[in-house]
Amino acid sequence: MLYKEIKIQINKDFEPGLSDFLETLQLPGYYEILFDSSIPKVEESILRENTNIRAYLNSDDPISEIKILIYLKAICPDSFVLESREIETREYEEAYKEFYKPFQVGNVWIIPIWEKESKLVEDILSRKEMPLYLNPGVAFGTGHHETTQMIVERLQSLEIKDKAILDLGTGSGILSLLAGLLGAKSIFSLDIDPNAVKAALSNWKENIYPYPTIFEAEESGFDNPRVFHQKYDLTLANITFAVLSQNINHLARINCKHFIFSGVITEKKEEFLKLLSEKMPGELIDAKSKNGWERVEWMRKNSN
Repeated sequence: MLYKEIKIQINKDFEPGLSDFLETLQLPGYYEILFDSSIPKVEESILRENTNIRAYLNSDDPISEIKILIYLKAICPDSFVLESREIETREYEEAYKEFYKPFQVGNVWIIPIWEKESKLVEDILSRKEMPLYLNPGVAFGTGHHETTQMIVERLQSLEIKDKAILDLGTGSGILSLLAGLLGAKSIFSLDIDPNAVKAALSNWKENIYPYPTIFEAEESGFDNPRVFHQKYDLTLANITFAVLSQNINHLARINCKHFIFSGVITEKKEEFLKLLSEKMPGELIDAKSKNGWERVEWMRKNSN
C-alpha cells in the first residue's frame, strides 16, 4: 500500500493552528518532529524559530493535500516549505525512528522500545526515575507534543493509585501507560484509529507495572456505551477543541467529575471554558499554557 508523506516546515507560532486543522482532516497520521535535515532551509529572517511537521495521507486522497496547501497559503504564505512524496507502508511505519529518541518529562523518561537495553535505561533506573517504553508506530502520540507533555507532567503530581481512568483519543497509549505505571486500578482507552488501538495494546505489553491494572483499549468514538455506563475517577482527553466541542454532549454524559483536557489552543481557551460551564457545570482547578496550547483541568459539580 502507498501513502503520501507531506513534509512541512513552518514558523512555530503557526503550529498549533496547523495541528488543529490537520486533526479535522482525519489523516492516517501526523506529528511534529524535532529535527529533519532533509527539509530545505529557508531564510533565517523568515523562519527564526521553525518546526517540522510530517503528515501522512492515503495515496488516493489528493483533496487533503490540496486543502493543506490552501491552508498554508492562507495563513502564512511567505513562511512555509512543503514537499510531498509517495512511500510504502513499511517506510511509513518506520519513518519516525530517524528522529525519535529518549526524552524526559519530570521524573518520567519516554524511551523507544528499541532502546530498552541501552545504558541510559540502566542510569534511569539507578536514579529511581521512571522509564516508559513506547513505540508510537503509526499512531499519534510520540510524547513530543506540548499537549501530551503537559498531561504527563500533571499526572505525576496527582494520586493515581487505585483510580479508574478513562483515556479518550489514546493515540499510542502514552497517557494510559503512565497511568498504569502510577498504579491505576483500571484504564479504559479508546480511539477512532484502529492503528492507535493496536499501538496502545502493543505498548502496554512493553512496560512493567507496580500493581495489577486492568487495561482495555477499543476502536470507538465518544459514543461507546462503556464511556457512559461505568464510573471513572479521572478522564483524560488530549484532543483538539474542534473535536471536544463537537462531542461536548457526550462528554457531559460521562460518569466522572475530574477531567484533564489538552489540545486546546490558547485562542479557544475561553470559549472552551464557557462551553464546559454551560454543559458540565463546575470549576477550573488547574491550568497551564505552553507554546500556544492549553491544559485545562476541570472539576464538575455533579456527575451521572
